[in-house]
Amino acid sequence: MSDWGQSLLLFAVFALIAAYLGQHESLFKFSLTDEWRPFIAIAAAAILVPALAEEMVFRVLLGGRTGWLRAALALTAFVLWHPVQVWLGLPMAQPVFLEPGFLAIVALLGLACTLAWHRSGSVWPAVMIHWLTVVAWKGLTVPG
Repeated sequence: MSDWGQSLLLFAVFALIAAYLGQHESLFKFSLTDEWRPFIAIAAAAILVPALAEEMVFRVLLGGRTGWLRAALALTAFVLWHPVQVWLGLPMAQPVFLEPGFLAIVALLGLACTLAWHRSGSVWPAVMIHWLTVVAWKGLTVPG
């Protein structure tokens, strides 16, 4: 199976677990709408921030490809970055970033992205996983 195929499979497994946790913890509910313009805007913006930006920082710069200890520290920093955004009052921060269930999903996302990055040797599969996650979360759900 190709690196992209493995990354899509990894995303599918992650998405199923995240959807279960999100529903179980009442973090969000799935909601489909006929209005596509906001969805397209979310998809267009999310490719740069957070997907590409965070993957470049947490996977490439901090995590590197030199060892799993460094990757684990970068993954921890990735998870902690979410509540820090709330505490700093950054514009993209949301109260859900402080919820333990959400942070568990963030940790799983970071793990999936780390595995895709290490397996493929390219940041792009990790960016795709991160992007698909944000687009699904922001575009297909409402707060729980």
